[in-house]
Amino acid sequence: MIFVSTNQFGGQRGGGVPGGGFGCLLITILGFVAAYFILKGLYNLLYLLSPVLLVLALVVNWRVFPHTIKNWLKTLETNPVTGLVYAALAVLLFPFFSLYILLKALGMKKMEEMGRQMSGQAGNTRNEEEFVEFEEIETTPKGDFKKEEPIAPPELPEKETPVAKQQPPPKPQNPYDQLFD
Repeated sequence: MIFVSTNQFGGQRGGGVPGGGFGCLLITILGFVAAYFILKGLYNLLYLLSPVLLVLALVVNWRVFPHTIKNWLKTLETNPVTGLVYAALAVLLFPFFSLYILLKALGMKKMEEMGRQMSGQAGNTRNEEEFVEFEEIETTPKGDFKKEEPIAPPELPEKETPVAKQQPPPKPQNPYDQLFD
């Protein structure tokens, strides 16, 4: 007896996408359209907020601007095409670039705070002008090297004379060798 099962979704087993390949294509296109509108809305929102984001970046850490320009100039010197592409993307995607600058400023500030905490924990809280007391320790060599005795080389064990060439161990008898004779 043969049992054939079909379902209402194009005869696929396991509950496929409604409409088969066409349904999958339609869902993909709808996903791209939704992503376009979401990114467009985010771009417009960031475009309106970009001056505020840049001013906030200046307030948080003003050093981010010279640092970014220095990195761009270094990239322009080492790889001019990449530097020009970065500059074009910064102009075309200016709202996202302003968000990047703000996030970079926040990150640099956080890194500076962590560096200050680490240097404080390391015990570097003393003034540089203070002298630290120390004790001079006298060292003496481990052995008495004042004697000028020649050092004798270590004795090597005598080489053993080679025994007659060792024969390889005999191969075990394989019962299956007889089948292919």
